[in-house]
Amino acid sequence: MVGIQFALVAALSGLALAAPQKPRNTRSGDWKSKIKNVVILVEENRSFDTFAGGLTYSSQIDGLVHHNYCNSMNASDPAQHDDVCAGPRANDVAPDDPNHSITGVNMQLFSTWHPEEVTVDKYHEAENMRGFVTEQSVTFSTLNKTRAAEAINYYTPDQVRVFNSIAENFVLFDRWFAAVPGPTNPNRAYITSGTSAGHGENDNAFNVYGMPQKSIFQQLSENNITWINYQNSTTGPGLGFNPDAAFYEWTGASGKNVTNIKPLTQFYADAAAGTLPQFTYINPECCSYQSFHPPSPITLGEQFIKGIYEAVRNSPQWEETLFVLTFDEHGGFGDHVPPPLGVPAGDDITYTELAHDGKNYTFDFTRLGVRVPTILISPWVQKGVIESKGTNNGGEYTHTSILKTINELWGLEDLTPRVSYSSTFEHLITDECRTDTPATLPNPFPYTD
Repeated sequence: MVGIQFALVAALSGLALAAPQKPRNTRSGDWKSKIKNVVILVEENRSFDTFAGGLTYSSQIDGLVHHNYCNSMNASDPAQHDDVCAGPRANDVAPDDPNHSITGVNMQLFSTWHPEEVTVDKYHEAENMRGFVTEQSVTFSTLNKTRAAEAINYYTPDQVRVFNSIAENFVLFDRWFAAVPGPTNPNRAYITSGTSAGHGENDNAFNVYGMPQKSIFQQLSENNITWINYQNSTTGPGLGFNPDAAFYEWTGASGKNVTNIKPLTQFYADAAAGTLPQFTYINPECCSYQSFHPPSPITLGEQFIKGIYEAVRNSPQWEETLFVLTFDEHGGFGDHVPPPLGVPAGDDITYTELAHDGKNYTFDFTRLGVRVPTILISPWVQKGVIESKGTNNGGEYTHTSILKTINELWGLEDLTPRVSYSSTFEHLITDECRTDTPATLPNPFPYTD
């Protein structure tokens, strides 16, 4: 009997020992205690539907797999209705670089270059997202439907293996809007300062340290928070598409252009050594081989983000890192979700340009740009989450959500009303530091794994 009792006690003890234990990689408490480093990579010129609309790993993604998205070759002709439809046949190298000027985007979103002529009560109705093919046809003087359809065609998961793998392992935003319905540098200015100071095109001010507003780079320096803008420009500051920190008067005047703008090779060395700054901002080259901006091949862009991801993931700093991968703007490529209207501008400065019809259009920056693919990457976020409309702060997810979340992390002031409006994403940080995040990603198509 004693032997039986001893055996029973031993068995129960064994069960107790086998009971689930709290994982050692779980850490409760404020999200700010988990994130010490922020990494931002901003790629170029792809809409959500073009790049992520064909992803199939989750039925929650608001893309094109289950959505019939069509445009007309002539959006102004009521006799033509949806005669060109999107399909999973986007090219590795886009044959054309779609128009993404502010008035060109007007046509894409409103089927007119002058949405201000639409009455207020029909303004939302007029934002029909049906003019991408028309604008492509006009810009490139073509009636070839196959060529024009490239503006709305999309990629399959196999064509974007790297992006697909990152998305299904972390958090994909399917309602993240560019800051400006226009070109690269105004959007990048909003990303890094909360406004473009009235600039609606890639004018020379961006090339000569000509932007007067306070940037996140200045703000970080004033608060003793370390930062580096790593860049892979083929031209360099003052000679072409500058790295984003080089937009600003302060950067040149303070000498930070010498001390805090570094080549991309330094990023890889710093990541490997575990010496990345608190804020890492990465510019790809623009615009021919790794930025996704046409004529950059998708395969080479994928290879680039694979290298950046693996450097961050395998860095000694990984378990304290929040990494955001996004695109500066849609580049004229199609999307079926209308951007929000009536949002706060960064300031009260307007921008005027000449539309294709020879008439001026003035833009006040009170509506967002087209959706762009964005992923939140960290061991502290859950796997395979699809994040839609912002749940914090009342606003939408947009490029200035990065600034607003950084402000929450490091106790900084909002630079502009647009920053104050933007939804933050710290609620996506969990109490568990995952150990299943991939150390390497698949090779891009058509490379062999």
